Amino acid sequence: MEIELKNDWQMHTVELMKTIYGYEDPEYNDEVGAVDFIAKKKDQMKLMRALVDEDGNSGTGYINKVNKTIEDVQDSEINEALILADRFTSSAKKLMKENNNVDYVSSKFNPPYRISDFVYAIQRKTMKLCKKKCGSVPESKNDCRGISEEGYSCQIRRISDDATFHAQMKWKDVLLEDFNKLVELEYDEELSEEE
Repeated sequence: MEIELKNDWQMHTVELMKTIYGYEDPEYNDEVGAVDFIAKKKDQMKLMRALVDEDGNSGTGYINKVNKTIEDVQDSEINEALILADRFTSSAKKLMKENNNVDYVSSKFNPPYRISDFVYAIQRKTMKLCKKKCGSVPESKNDCRGISEEGYSCQIRRISDDATFHAQMKWKDVLLEDFNKLVELEYDEELSEEE
């Protein structure tokens, strides 16, 4: 099965978590119906499990899927797990509350991100997109060809500059929108073809 998350909420959340915490190596888990990502830092290994249905849309967190995730954590080198689903049943939520090493994120419940998390994620995504579009990351603002006296000629630069202002104003929701715009640009096939 091709690994593709089709739900905007889940795709953007996964991208944000990958950028902030370094989750990588997506692998489809047929037994659970999920896409698993792993983050390794020093002696810690974390699992992010995005539950999906057969069409790639965000799945529901049922107790059997949460229980399997808990078993996977207990029977492996994984220290913690984060499960992403559109929603969770009340019994699944109760089971996760009883286990300190398994947490969840849903379309209605997101972890409290800090302004610095968003700034870091936006900077990382901006550098990646600059490299994709222009072949390198500018060493200074003046090296960027995305802005001139006539204004912005590059969406990446405009979003990056907007995000700087949004961070100064401490507008978390708008920073999340900025990050999501960069994710959309990253998946835009025509990005590398722009002049």
